[in-house]
Amino acid sequence: MRREDLHNISIYMLLKTGSISVRTCNCCHHAELNSLYDIISYYEQGNSFLIIKNAGRRTCEELENLCKNTNVIPIQNIDVVDENVNPLQNIININENVSPLQNINNINENVSYKNISEGEKLYESLSFSQILLIEQKYTEQLNSCSVRTKNGLSQISMDDFIKDYLLCQSKELFNIKNIGEKSINEILEFRENINTFIKELKEIQDYPLPIIRLRTKNIYSHICEDNFVADIYEKRCHLPMFWILEQYLKNDKSREIGILIGSFNIFKNQQMYTLNELAAKHDLTRERVRQIRNKIFHKTFEIKNDLVKYNMLFQNKNDWSYLLNVFKETDIVCQESFEVQNYLKEEQCSFSAEFVLQIISYIFQERYYLLGGIYMSNKSKTWENTYLIKREYSDIFDFEKMRVEFNNIIIYNEADYLLDIEDYIANSQCWIKYDYNKTDSLISIIRYFLLYEFHLYSDDVDGRIKIPANKERKPIDVVYEILQQTGRPMHLNEIFEEFKIVLPKHKYTEAAQLRPYLQRHEAISYRNRNSVYTLKEWEHIRTGTIRDAIIEFLLQNDLPQNADDITEYVLQYFPETNISSVRSSMLIDTQKRFSFYKDNLLGLVIKDYPPEYEEIEQIETQRKSFSQRVFDLEKFIIENDHFPFSSSQDKNEESLYRWWRLIINGTTHITNEQKNVVDRVIIQYTGYETEKSTYEWNIKYNKLKCFLLENRRIPNARGDEKFLYGWFRRAKEDFQNYTLSEEQRQKYIDLVKLF
Repeated sequence: MRREDLHNISIYMLLKTGSISVRTCNCCHHAELNSLYDIISYYEQGNSFLIIKNAGRRTCEELENLCKNTNVIPIQNIDVVDENVNPLQNIININENVSPLQNINNINENVSYKNISEGEKLYESLSFSQILLIEQKYTEQLNSCSVRTKNGLSQISMDDFIKDYLLCQSKELFNIKNIGEKSINEILEFRENINTFIKELKEIQDYPLPIIRLRTKNIYSHICEDNFVADIYEKRCHLPMFWILEQYLKNDKSREIGILIGSFNIFKNQQMYTLNELAAKHDLTRERVRQIRNKIFHKTFEIKNDLVKYNMLFQNKNDWSYLLNVFKETDIVCQESFEVQNYLKEEQCSFSAEFVLQIISYIFQERYYLLGGIYMSNKSKTWENTYLIKREYSDIFDFEKMRVEFNNIIIYNEADYLLDIEDYIANSQCWIKYDYNKTDSLISIIRYFLLYEFHLYSDDVDGRIKIPANKERKPIDVVYEILQQTGRPMHLNEIFEEFKIVLPKHKYTEAAQLRPYLQRHEAISYRNRNSVYTLKEWEHIRTGTIRDAIIEFLLQNDLPQNADDITEYVLQYFPETNISSVRSSMLIDTQKRFSFYKDNLLGLVIKDYPPEYEEIEQIETQRKSFSQRVFDLEKFIIENDHFPFSSSQDKNEESLYRWWRLIINGTTHITNEQKNVVDRVIIQYTGYETEKSTYEWNIKYNKLKCFLLENRRIPNARGDEKFLYGWFRRAKEDFQNYTLSEEQRQKYIDLVKLF
């Protein structure tokens, strides 16, 4: 027989003809020696069969005899090979007077089977599929043992345990290395469980359905004893995996799962609870419930599942593979899709469709991409529905960006018009990697999105989509009406609360998003700059800023005025202010409209004062006094939003830094009165940064936060956004390495919540 024909003789054919034992077949399976060709090649290369897992002396002898007693005719000596004959009968054996099949059967006669134990007889009687099931049960039972017993039993293989210890006298268990009296009772129980399992297998014999029952029970516990599992398997040739998962969750009485189910839309029409309600239900604090909810959310919905029993359920992808056949004919699936609803009905499952699609995207994440789904907070929710889309499309087209584009088109559209989807695709900026061959499929997918996400469909003969004019009231008109109806000045946050009552479904989620409308409206003004807005038509209410009131007061006087008199005037209109705010308003005036004089007097640059009033900035011949230094320091802090830094290209900043450092370190002697001034500066400017690295970190943090609030996505790694992307990557590494301060760590956590 030709050597290549040995490929046709599998180890199961050898097992069926009695050429090898079950034990040997099992060892070959583990070593991936799947044919007679593999076995002979392995032997000819000088490899030892003893190194194969679970292979002992007898297995090694059996395989060596098989190789030695199987000869192959050289190719040049072959005339004709009868392809209709069993491949085993094409082997040319040493004894040509005996049939090939008899010779192979006779191989086992050379092996000594003297004094075979009852355990060995039992093992030899097991089929290959039965051994696989016993292996699963054995591993499960072993993992449930104590560490001491598990370490002892791990010294021997499952095969040896069955052959030598399953049916032996109890005292012989002490022959197992490292097993003492403390482990004997546990091993006896372990042995009884394995023995009972084998008896169940032997009674089942080869009938497929009971085998399936036993297998699923072994993997997924007693849940699969329900007749419903067997009925589904008999009808559909697959297990009802969503039904099994549902039973897991319903039977799980742990606090974490209870909080999970009570917090998120896992089951259809279920009642959702607030954190306070869950805290009362589980006798915990609200903060503790929030921590547990966040942790279990990440484990369940963000593909970081480390719950052992659920891992087993999700890792058996073969049991879930029937879902691939369900969705193979479609490129996109929505929670409302017939396929999803039909399978939930067939499996008698009460899961929400959102949760089902999320689980599918977890199990087959290399095949499917999830859009929408279950969010930690409704504030993060961007998609109205949940979609499952094939990876081949999500890898080449950015559907998140596409949704933002269409959302803006619909919001800002002022007149009805027809949109040609094909033109949109051809010119879209959402392509990640352009693929002309997939444009037709993408057109269908986008039409699907527009129908379910925006309720837009084509009734045009050319297939174009009608984009209707947005009839929603403009925010700029709504905020004006809110102020007019209230009849008094309102804070920005108060205006936003009323705004969401009028337009509850508007896209704005933060009060700051209304600020541009308030500042742009011709009939709206502000009081100071504390986000308090008023109507210009209310003449009895003072508008403008503190600085405007200061200028008004100084224009009324011919001489410079002291800070107390100025503050007294300003307090008439802005009772919430104080002398520090008045002084700060003058210091940070970018238009340089104020002048400063001795004895803490202040005036206007545009006015001419008597010569005896000499401006402080004109005194350059003498070294600056303490009060002048304090004045310069405060002015710098207010203008730059931080204390002077040691490393700066500005010499004045470096000079201020050195002077201030000498003061706070106590190196420079100061009077008690000056010390009071220093204490006042420290208290007044407590929130201002003193370290350059921290200040720059916060600047970039604020920029990224504004970007996320505006765009609702992570910055791109290329283009104008790459510096924000790079900073975020570095911040993430610092967070993971615990190199951030506590304040920075909290800010980073708050940032991640915005994703």
